[in-house]
Amino acid sequence: MDIVCNIDERYVPYCGIMLTSLLDNNRDSRVTVHIVASTLTDSGAESLRKIVEDTYGQHINFYFVGDDLIKRLPHIDNGDIPKFDNSYVSISTYFRCFLPQILPADIHKVIYLDCDIVVTGSLKPLWDIDISGYALAAVEDMNSAFSETLERLLLPSDYINFNAGVLLVNLDYWRKHDVTERLMKWLEPNRQRIVAHDQDLLNAVLYNEITYLPHRWNMQEGMLRKRRHTSPGSDEAIDREIPDTVIVHFAGRHKPWHEKCLNPYKPIWEHYTDMSPWKGMRPKRHIGFTLNSLTFPLQSMLGLRNGYRHIILPHISNK
Repeated sequence: MDIVCNIDERYVPYCGIMLTSLLDNNRDSRVTVHIVASTLTDSGAESLRKIVEDTYGQHINFYFVGDDLIKRLPHIDNGDIPKFDNSYVSISTYFRCFLPQILPADIHKVIYLDCDIVVTGSLKPLWDIDISGYALAAVEDMNSAFSETLERLLLPSDYINFNAGVLLVNLDYWRKHDVTERLMKWLEPNRQRIVAHDQDLLNAVLYNEITYLPHRWNMQEGMLRKRRHTSPGSDEAIDREIPDTVIVHFAGRHKPWHEKCLNPYKPIWEHYTDMSPWKGMRPKRHIGFTLNSLTFPLQSMLGLRNGYRHIILPHISNK
């Protein structure tokens, strides 16, 4: 299996924790990790190499993106281009758009994973899915019911927006159909339409060339809430998938390394954190938020907050 992560230096610990969870649950598979970055310190790269190669006996490659690609992207230095107004988003997220150019030609398919993820089981069933006729496979986005996204991106009203945090990417298809150039061609006159960064871009261009995955392959934070914003008819499918979740995605602003994260999967992230070189890493606690977190279930029960459907998820206790 070829696994791709786009990172910058500040995400090295979170990438390392994600890889720890992935490799620990895929010991029977041969895994090659591909790290794509603009820059990375020697110590950052070495910490990831040690996890992949020394701890788990797998292989890791590093690819450094040059200015010729970066200058084509919308980021904070480009005058009229929307700025990153959310600190958890990095310019490196756009490197997904250039994977056919960055990775060797003999790599035909990859699983792309964001760093705000925990893998709880084998990815082999995901890897074995046939996507020969598609650009990629993905899970619907946790906010796919928002019609304004479709209007902004000029998409059909019945389209289901996908989340780009977990992608099964057919690189052969991308090369054959010039997907990267098509993405850049769409971006140039439509930069002001971009809000969710490369996720918007991928949906806008590839909406008719994708296939959907079961929710277990990208169980996003919003899918765990009592009030969801997924597409009509998804509730039953998501409820069925929660016990079989393989990829947990802490999508949104509050990550498991933040104090304000109350996601019921946070304990499993802490479990893999303590298996990694960052053992014991926890956010600083403040008394005000501690009190708020204790009253959150009651506020949720009273309908004052959009709480979680599960306080403790069943398979967490098995770890």
